[in-house]
Amino acid sequence: MKRVLFYLSIVLCCQMASFGQQYPIDTLFTINNTPFASQEFEYLYQENNQLPIREALNLYILFQIKLSEAKKLQIDTLPEIKHELQVNRDIALHSFLYPTIVSEEKIQEAFQRIQYFLKARHILVKINKRGNDTLAAYQEAQKIYQDLLNGKSFEKLAHKQSDDQSVNANNGELGYFTAFDMDYVFESSAYHLKIGEYSAPIKTQFGYHIIQILEKIPNPGKVKVRNILLEYKAKNEAVKKQKIDSLYTLLLNGEDFEEIAKKYSEDKRSAPSGGIIPWFGLFETHPKIEETVFQLKLGEIAAPVKTDFGYHIFQLIDKKDYSSLANCRDEIERLIASDSRSKLSPEELISKIKKDSHFKENRHLLSNFYSILDYAYADLVDPLFTIAGKEYTQEDFADYLSQQASKDIYENFIEYINRIYDNFSNNSILAFYKKQLLENNSELENLVLNYENRVLVLAITKLNVWLPAKHNKKGLMEFYQKQKNRYNTNVAFESIKQEVTSDYKMYLKEMWETKLWENYKVKISQSALNKIATQRND
Repeated sequence: MKRVLFYLSIVLCCQMASFGQQYPIDTLFTINNTPFASQEFEYLYQENNQLPIREALNLYILFQIKLSEAKKLQIDTLPEIKHELQVNRDIALHSFLYPTIVSEEKIQEAFQRIQYFLKARHILVKINKRGNDTLAAYQEAQKIYQDLLNGKSFEKLAHKQSDDQSVNANNGELGYFTAFDMDYVFESSAYHLKIGEYSAPIKTQFGYHIIQILEKIPNPGKVKVRNILLEYKAKNEAVKKQKIDSLYTLLLNGEDFEEIAKKYSEDKRSAPSGGIIPWFGLFETHPKIEETVFQLKLGEIAAPVKTDFGYHIFQLIDKKDYSSLANCRDEIERLIASDSRSKLSPEELISKIKKDSHFKENRHLLSNFYSILDYAYADLVDPLFTIAGKEYTQEDFADYLSQQASKDIYENFIEYINRIYDNFSNNSILAFYKKQLLENNSELENLVLNYENRVLVLAITKLNVWLPAKHNKKGLMEFYQKQKNRYNTNVAFESIKQEVTSDYKMYLKEMWETKLWENYKVKISQSALNKIATQRND
């Protein structure tokens, strides 16, 4: 297990710190005369030094050998690996493009919103149901919005035009929610509305929504309770009622709630902990339970309550409200950090890049594209915009435009050109910024390299170990025949196949790694290794 943990740390962190042919002063080892410095291994070993240092170093060197082998065999040129490398590159970039930011402004905003629950209903127009045509979906949502403003029935429009599959059951009603319960864009629109007011169409990941607020009520906070539950059926309800009443009497007479819950409660999830139910707020459990527990004082025990689950006795053991930011700041900060509101939106990121990179635009030059004839015969050489001095010309946009296709080209050509241009400029700006990040941010460069190394090592391991173990049936049977004495031969092979396959995989791995050690010349600097060991008192 310790070897696995250390190897995982290598997979996650290793950067292959090669330094060319001139050896650095702190060279720890060489592989085929390529030197590797001490720092990388020293960092990993300080983080996880449960193994003897020499064993840890061998794992580290083996990772580097596998990486060298993957590059020698050009594993990175395989189509599926190229795709995986790009996916991992995008993951690394995303963390830098959209860092987590918990601002005071967002904290104050969430604090104000979490004071209330809203009850809302909506009409949803999905984009993917309209051939992923954003404009068509928006125009349909805008028409529904105008119909609502003109007095048409919400229920009728919802049943006829909403793409929310639950509309037939709830007329578009979403129930009650507070901050962090919904998509952030949806939440923001809802909290800006007055009761009865309709929102103009707003876009979320689900499509376009028209929202109406039906009710707004105070948020009483959250509670933590102990619970004793006795389940019942029709034939034994009277017996269970008598039993719960007797337990309630014991509690009133001073018996310990925790011990009674452990002994008698039929709630298998909470009974072992003395009946503790995790924190919950309004609209998260049965209405009768909430009605009961939110009336209790700390330590108070409620009289038995009947619900669909059975008979309950509750004791309030903790309560928190949102009346003071000091009381809930930590919770709000944690919720923001795990929510989309802590990230820049694509629009905000584009705006920031424009500001930081001296974006200049000549949008009036789009007029050459508003007429098909002008577009066909004009000299398209002027810059539509520049960013950090880099020009993006009319010709660049013409090339981009030629690759697009839309059914509304001839319905509203000017609107179409403007929309495609916005896509072109935003995509160009993002591509420019990503390139700048990759070229100038050493932390990102190392992160991308880590991801790439991990993908390559896992890929070559898959080719040499995992796939042969899975698909080489002849090799598996030959291994089994040679190792029969290790297994129960009184049972059918199929019943032990999984165990044999696991052993065969380990065998292939050991054989492959032994061959790699033989094919690569490794020299270790004992003095550099001793220095690391001394620092860790190994």
